[in-house]
Amino acid sequence: MNKYKEWDLLDSLPRGWVIDKTCGSPLHGYDFITNGKSAVAGQKRALLMVLPPQQKFAFNAENTQKRDAPKQEAERQQEQVIDAHYVRTVNDLARKKFKEKLLNDIMVDLMICEIEGWPKIEYIDEIKELINGIGATA
Repeated sequence: MNKYKEWDLLDSLPRGWVIDKTCGSPLHGYDFITNGKSAVAGQKRALLMVLPPQQKFAFNAENTQKRDAPKQEAERQQEQVIDAHYVRTVNDLARKKFKEKLLNDIMVDLMICEIEGWPKIEYIDEIKELINGIGATA
């Protein structure tokens, strides 16, 4: 039986043992398991090998890949056509979200100006100059 430090490395979960979700594993691909007892009552620990969900299905998929190969090849050959209106719509949405975030940030800064008693008009003038400066160089 293999060991990592003082813990046994197991391939399957023994009967009556449970996965311990209270601590992380020191070893990649393994999770701690315990015999279900408390630390005072003689708890035993070990490391159980776990596979990501993608690897679990890979063993069953060997036979299906051979049958689906021509179908997959045909799907790869088709070119994906992206509509120009789609790209513009996505860009417009991104710009609107950015404007909304920018406006929210400005509103927060204006509220801070109000709380601190600073003149809001100075802050607004600074933003106007910044935007006008961008337009002048572009």
